[in-house]
Amino acid sequence: MAVMDEFKEEREALKHGTPKQKFAYFMDYYKWYVIAAVIAVILVSYTIYEIATRKETVFYTCLLNTLDMGAEEYNAGFEEAVGLDTEEYRMLFDSGTWIDPYSMDETTMANSQKLMAHLAAGELDTMITDMESITNYAYQDNFLTMEEFLTPEQYEKYQPYFYYIDAKAMEEWNNFISDPDNLMLDISFEFPDPRKPEEMEEPVAMGIFLDECEKLKECYHFRSDDVVFGVFGNTSHKETALQYLEYLMQ
Repeated sequence: MAVMDEFKEEREALKHGTPKQKFAYFMDYYKWYVIAAVIAVILVSYTIYEIATRKETVFYTCLLNTLDMGAEEYNAGFEEAVGLDTEEYRMLFDSGTWIDPYSMDETTMANSQKLMAHLAAGELDTMITDMESITNYAYQDNFLTMEEFLTPEQYEKYQPYFYYIDAKAMEEWNNFISDPDNLMLDISFEFPDPRKPEEMEEPVAMGIFLDECEKLKECYHFRSDDVVFGVFGNTSHKETALQYLEYLMQ
């Protein structure tokens, strides 16, 4: 018997079948179509909702290698201080990025790629992390110098807290990592002490130590007490970054 004939006979028999039989027939033949349709509707609805409710990001700081110890109120305090309209705009305080400078495990690789993607897209504004973690980014020339970032009055005010790199050491470091042979060697590169510019050949202020920011350190757990603030060179929210520094240092 042809398949279509069998199908017609089944349909004819179902006309006189019980509701249970009709439901069973429906589930046998149409279940996956219905499931696919429901999933499609959910995805479309979710996408429309996300687009309709998406807020513009007006500030994005990466708190690298930190643990949020209850910083919601602290961060909201900054939003209030700058008069942020939270119905239309948002600020991101990302404390979920972990990168181990001594390990190339999957987590480190994935987070490194994520951070660099945000940086390349010009989405990141500032970074706050321990002194050791920030070194690689500073010596890759990712940050504004304090002369580029601060007003003359602020430069004088915050100079005692400056985090320095040595431009000469940066050149040597970039030459070192550009040689593939060096990547195979068990050699550690010695960076100058960022608190001792007098020992550097070409000191450049590239960040600010947050030594006295006790409220910040209550809200976030850092890997060491030497916490540094830096501003990415391609930030599009420099004025907000200045306000954030003032908020941190108050």
